[in-house]
Amino acid sequence: MERVRGNLPILLIWIAVSALLILITRGQIATGMGWDPDDQLRMVQLRDWLGGQSWFDTTQYRIGEPDSQPMHWPRWVEVPLALLVLLLNPLIGPAAAETTAMVVVPLITLGLALWLVARITEQVFDRPVAILAATLTATSVPIVAQIRPMRVDHHGWQIVLALTALWTMFWPDKRKGGIALGAALALWLSISLEGLPISAAFIVLLVWRWVFQTEEGVRLFWTLLSFLSVSVLLYLGSQGGFGIAINYCDALSPSHLLACTAGAAVILPAIKWLPANIPMRVACLGLAGVPALAIFYSLSPQCVGGAFNTMDPLVREYWLVNVLEGLPIWYQNGKTMVTLLGGSIIVGLGSLIYIARVRPERIDRDRLFVLVYAFLWALVLSLLVQRATAVAAAFALPFLAWVVRQAFLRARGIKNGLTRIFATAAVVLLIMPGPLAIALFNSVSVEDEKIEDEAENTMCKSDESLHRLNALPRANILAPFDYGPRILLLTPHSVLATSHHRNDQAMGDQIRIFTASPNMARSLLEAHNIRYIVACDGEAELGIYAKRHPEGLWARLVEDEKPDWLQPVHIRDNDLHIWRVMAKDLPNDF
Repeated sequence: MERVRGNLPILLIWIAVSALLILITRGQIATGMGWDPDDQLRMVQLRDWLGGQSWFDTTQYRIGEPDSQPMHWPRWVEVPLALLVLLLNPLIGPAAAETTAMVVVPLITLGLALWLVARITEQVFDRPVAILAATLTATSVPIVAQIRPMRVDHHGWQIVLALTALWTMFWPDKRKGGIALGAALALWLSISLEGLPISAAFIVLLVWRWVFQTEEGVRLFWTLLSFLSVSVLLYLGSQGGFGIAINYCDALSPSHLLACTAGAAVILPAIKWLPANIPMRVACLGLAGVPALAIFYSLSPQCVGGAFNTMDPLVREYWLVNVLEGLPIWYQNGKTMVTLLGGSIIVGLGSLIYIARVRPERIDRDRLFVLVYAFLWALVLSLLVQRATAVAAAFALPFLAWVVRQAFLRARGIKNGLTRIFATAAVVLLIMPGPLAIALFNSVSVEDEKIEDEAENTMCKSDESLHRLNALPRANILAPFDYGPRILLLTPHSVLATSHHRNDQAMGDQIRIFTASPNMARSLLEAHNIRYIVACDGEAELGIYAKRHPEGLWARLVEDEKPDWLQPVHIRDNDLHIWRVMAKDLPNDF
């Protein structure tokens, strides 16, 4: 009963925040579509699974025919979605069941994140600060962007697993804490290798403590053993076998697991029985790395340069370097930088500096160090990779809550009434500098012409326009990368490529079609059995092609210089540009 009472404030906060998010995102909820191509393709993958595709087969057969597209997403994050869809389908129908699942599952993820933020915060600060930290989660733009209704990709679960891993570092029982930490990191890396840098941060800290503090070896031993065991089970559970020759660079593969096993065969006995001798422990760490690196290099040398090392250079040049979420913060525009860093991250960093200066006596130094270490590591990573800002923002929330509470208490202690009111209101600037700055950005320097262009482009690529492609006979379609997942969701058609890197050969051919001369483009279209080209004038991807290749197919189409083997297709109440690719052996007036 005491535990229930303790969690009641978090439950009430979650209900209030969930209601607010549903209200704010009601427009997106009404569409029944996810926010971006990853959300949309995740739902395509879910439909395929529920429609009879094997659990172990995550290939997208309507992408890149005839070769199809292998996906790097295991189905773990689809399980809660599938359970809700199967439960609600007989009651409210498939469409409403899908939409409900896309609302409920992210909100459950949000509830877990709120609870974990509170539990972590109270390890360092007091209970009021913990409750405030949970509340302030809703003001952190990077977190809410990844955990909101209709956001069903794996990023929300990554935040939850990152918070879980950090929470276990405070568990007094080193054995249980290590087992839980290893399992959380294993599940995180099974979902996405994006968690590798933060996972490495926790392991590095435990290794450092083992070298210099004998008792920390218990937590390290069970973390490594748990991580290896759970990783193997998750791999077998998602792949159905252990094919040593099948090693992808963008997901946990046999080469990774065998390398970890080789290293563990050396380091685990050393942790268990090696005496407290620093040089011997350091030497053992180096010794463990030799077989691990040797196995990894021998089984997957192509992965030594990174997850995208084998990508088609053309795809890297035209697509990868333009995926902003994978680029450093200094490649983002001013609005994005303020949005991502202007909330809990910057205020949290300022709070950390203030804590280091005043050194409050009631804060446990060892626990504070763990929190500071995790936050600073995540902060550096967020500067190098934009998508990592969500984890950094989550780790910063305890510091944000502490400084907000301190500022509020000081403001309320001011005797002058008018000054007290202004000082109390100024605390809002600490809570929401990101959202307030966005509002400022949006209120100035907006050109009416640009708004009209964006509105016209939005209408062109709207779900309603794409849905009208059902009027065409089922076919393979060439469309911009980000259109692909929505076409798969809304129609029975297939597409050549989407913005998902394992299909880089088809992605490369799509770029070549749009940028090549009409004759060469036609040969590629025929090779992929493409029957329709679908596009909008204002699409950024196509703008790059036209700018760099003024003689290419898309640049010609923009100038209304279509080749005679392309026939315009007009569909009622549709704003898309559609061309039918005429077969070579048919007359143009067919």
